[in-house]
Amino acid sequence: KFAMNRGVIDHPEWYSGLTKFSTFEEFQSVIHQNDNPKHPCPKPCECHTSVRGEDCFKHVAWVIREGIEKQPTWYQGLNTRSRFEDVQKRLQEDTTTLCKAPCTKVEWGSPSLFCFSVFRSQGYEVDLVKSQVEKGAGIFECDEFAVLSDQELPITKQIKTLRIPPAENVGVSKDGTAANTEIFMKAWGVIWTDAKWRAHDWVIKADPDAVVIVSRLRDHLRQYTGQNIYMKNCQKYYGPGWPMMFGSLEAFTNQAIDAYFKGAQNCRKNLQWQAWGEDLFMGNCLDMLGVQAAFDEHIIGDNVCKGANCYDGVTAVYHPFKNAEMWFQCYNQATR
Repeated sequence: KFAMNRGVIDHPEWYSGLTKFSTFEEFQSVIHQNDNPKHPCPKPCECHTSVRGEDCFKHVAWVIREGIEKQPTWYQGLNTRSRFEDVQKRLQEDTTTLCKAPCTKVEWGSPSLFCFSVFRSQGYEVDLVKSQVEKGAGIFECDEFAVLSDQELPITKQIKTLRIPPAENVGVSKDGTAANTEIFMKAWGVIWTDAKWRAHDWVIKADPDAVVIVSRLRDHLRQYTGQNIYMKNCQKYYGPGWPMMFGSLEAFTNQAIDAYFKGAQNCRKNLQWQAWGEDLFMGNCLDMLGVQAAFDEHIIGDNVCKGANCYDGVTAVYHPFKNAEMWFQCYNQATR
C-alpha cells in the first residue's frame, strides 16, 4: 500500500514502469522481483481488470447499466452499486466468457468519488491535464476518474480520453459564457455508458483548471452522502436563482445522478435550455426532477464567484488556474 500511495510518487525510480494507477499485482510483481530476504513478497497470481475499449469492459458496463435490473436472477449477489471487479469476477465464471480474473480491488476513500473533466483536444487544457496525471493530483486523486474530449487522445499509456459525440447547438449563453448544454448532455451520456460512476457515493465534474483538493472535498460532502442531493456553491448575488451551482465544480450524490439519467429526456423536452450554460441547465433539471439542493459556500473558491485564496486551509476547490505552474503553485499552497 505504501508503494501504491506514496512510494511511486516520492521514489518513482524504485518502481520502474509503474504509476499511481498500476494494479496491486503489478506492484507486488516488482517488489517480488526485487526480492528482499527480510521481507519476502510472493509472486502475484495472474489477473487483468478489463479496461475501456475491451469487449469484457463493454459486457461488465452493460451488466451494471441494465443487466442486473433486467435479469437479477442471472447476477445473484450483485446489485447496481456493485464494484466493477465484482461484476467482472461473476462474468469470468461463464463458460463463454471474454473476461479474465480481475485484479485486487483498490481500497476507496469515504465517501467514494468518481470524478471527471471535459476539455477540448486543442488548446492549453491538454497539457494542464497531463501535468495533473503525472503527479496524481486533482481529480486523479479521486477513487476513479474519466477524462472526456471531442477526440480520443492518449493522456498517458494507461489513460485515454473518452470521446464526446459532436454537438450542433453551441454558442454564447444569456450571461455571456458558453451555451454548452448540448455538449454536456452528450458528455453525461458518455458517463452513463461507461458505467464506472455507478458504484460511487458521489459523482464530481470539475473543470481542468480547477485545483481540486480531494481530501477536503470528501470532508465537505460527507454529511450529505446517501441523500438525493446536489451542491450549490456560489452566492455571488442575492435574489432569485441564488445561490447556484457554478460549473467549475459540480457535485452530485449517486442518487441525484441516477435521478438525472432517468429524467434527462424530460428536462431536454420541457426546459428552455438552448441559451443556458450547462451548470444552469443541470441545476434547473435536477430541481425539476425533485432533487434537493444543499449550499456550501466554502466548497469552492472561484474568482468567477467571490474569489480564490489558496492559503485559506478550508476550501476544497480553487478556480481558475490555467497553466501547470499556476495550478501547482495553488495546489502546493493549499496542501503544504
